[in-house]
Amino acid sequence: MKVISSLLMALACTASFNLMAQSEVFVNLNVKRSVDGLSTFDRSKYIVMHSMLTTTDWKGEEDKLDYLLNDLDVYLGRDNGSMPYYATQVEQDPNNLGYANPNSIAAYGKTVREDYYGKTLSKLHKYDNRAHLVIGGQINQFWIGNHKGKDEWSFANTDAVGQYMGNFVNEFYRKDNQGPKKGPVRPQYLEILNEPLYELVDVHHGKPIDTFIFHNEVAQGIRKVNTGIKIGGYTTAFPWFDDNNFNRWDERMKLFLDTSGEYMDYFSIHLYDFGYLNRDKGVANFKGARIEATMDMMEQYEKLKLGEVKPFMISEYGGRDHKTEATPWTAVNDWQTMKSFSPMMMQFMAKPNLIIKAIPFSLTKAEWSGNEGRDYAWRLLRHNDEKSGETGNEYVFTDIIKFYQLWSDVNGTRVYTDSSEADLLVDSYVNKNKAYVIISNLETSANNALLNITEVPRNPVNNVKIKQLHFANGEPTLTKTSQSIAVKNELPKSINIEAEATVIIEYTFNNNIKATAESDELKYYATTYKQPINANKTLNFNINDVKTSKYGKGMLRLSFGREHGLTQQPVVKVNDTLVTVPTDYAGDEQEFRPQVFSMVEIEVSNELLKTNNTISITYPDDGGFVSSVTLQVFEYSDGIISASNK
Repeated sequence: MKVISSLLMALACTASFNLMAQSEVFVNLNVKRSVDGLSTFDRSKYIVMHSMLTTTDWKGEEDKLDYLLNDLDVYLGRDNGSMPYYATQVEQDPNNLGYANPNSIAAYGKTVREDYYGKTLSKLHKYDNRAHLVIGGQINQFWIGNHKGKDEWSFANTDAVGQYMGNFVNEFYRKDNQGPKKGPVRPQYLEILNEPLYELVDVHHGKPIDTFIFHNEVAQGIRKVNTGIKIGGYTTAFPWFDDNNFNRWDERMKLFLDTSGEYMDYFSIHLYDFGYLNRDKGVANFKGARIEATMDMMEQYEKLKLGEVKPFMISEYGGRDHKTEATPWTAVNDWQTMKSFSPMMMQFMAKPNLIIKAIPFSLTKAEWSGNEGRDYAWRLLRHNDEKSGETGNEYVFTDIIKFYQLWSDVNGTRVYTDSSEADLLVDSYVNKNKAYVIISNLETSANNALLNITEVPRNPVNNVKIKQLHFANGEPTLTKTSQSIAVKNELPKSINIEAEATVIIEYTFNNNIKATAESDELKYYATTYKQPINANKTLNFNINDVKTSKYGKGMLRLSFGREHGLTQQPVVKVNDTLVTVPTDYAGDEQEFRPQVFSMVEIEVSNELLKTNNTISITYPDDGGFVSSVTLQVFEYSDGIISASNK
């Protein structure tokens, strides 16, 4: 738990431990929960692998592909290699030097579509509906001066790059009204470059503005030949917005939104937790409140600058460790890769209206990386002999498969949940007579939580199945338990969730679960953002045009970036009324980071909400910024939630 006031921490240390309340999670299975009208768990959006059907990695591994897609109900989500590779194969246009020949693209594309996919891969057509891809470019082929096409020609300019990309989509994928014999499904999304600023700016010391202008010009080139594909960027690797007192925000993401926002259909970011980050010399996590502060800052500035909030493509997320990731395969590395998958995904699942797709980063074999992929940390398949005590060179699943096994059954309609502990993320879905309650523990120690499950009218439970993915005995471990329940009062009253573990409890009821009430969420943004904090100077934020209702509540989301040691619990008023600011936020204390960049959720009673609202925030000390202030408003169909929970 992160206690965010040093005074409160001192007081807590003197209090009796008996006063510490046990963590509780609350679930009301009868209350349908939607965000901007969306309530269904979309597995094609979240239960995704960073792979595609056309990769040769699946050759000889068809049994594993079938298990992944059919048994575990997984989708395929990203291809970052095909578009750059075929740029090296197509011919130059003799009538327009420096441009790819449209006839060459069409001929090559037809061969790939109809011969390779249509015939050679015909056995994979039964999985055709599992490929919902975003495709992307790489700087090694598309940055001007890097490309080498057939007979050593190069792209002349950004317009040439854009027209190639647009024509590639047109010719290498089938039309919407055609079947798989005519080629693979046409992707709907394209990322112009993958993580460009790391190499172009951090390594080679270029200027971010050049990359952003490149995005604009390439997007315009694409639109000349293809108006259907949705274009995104800039696919940032590490959105450390608070670096250098938020100068990194100003110099990168803000500049991108200012320069390129109007040209993009969506924005791509990558989010990684580091077990060890070289530059910080320690742990550096995004999961928890840092993700919320990061995304809220983007959303609020988009609203101010563009007049709308465009959706996110989370085309990579997961875990890394600079100390261990370059070493041969270990189960410990698998855990570092995958332990953030579930909690991060749950945070993305809470934003179904803003997330196009969220893809946990783990490739198939990664043999292209050299040494048969043995030195690549993020793989779903490994050689059998990479694990001590095992022999043979055949491919087997790494422990990362256990993430997909954990989530294999979850489906249905989202229902109401709450948690008394910020570090216990909770979500729940109902599918006919089954309910899935998901709890993820952000803490590095175990947490025991009381389970408060509401389902009325009385509907007997026949069976409870519990899956828990955690680290035990030196490796990621998926434990499964199941028990028949004769009467409802025999249900588990609490559950122990191991350190950084995720639990999914499946309840099977005698009858289908019925929704008797609804909760619908809308989000609103203040008219200003990123305000400097001065001691005892009140910052005022206005959140207007809020839809109010008879039943419901608000959740004020206050994001801030401040140095360690400064107060993280301000005095907050909503419409001149004091509200209680929690002493905890989700995630760790970011102790190895130069400062804390986080978000605290402040509950606002329904009675306080107005159409136009003034939020007043006062800190007692100087330094840092309030980076964003947003408001979630929950409209309830009746008073059932407040009456039946907490």
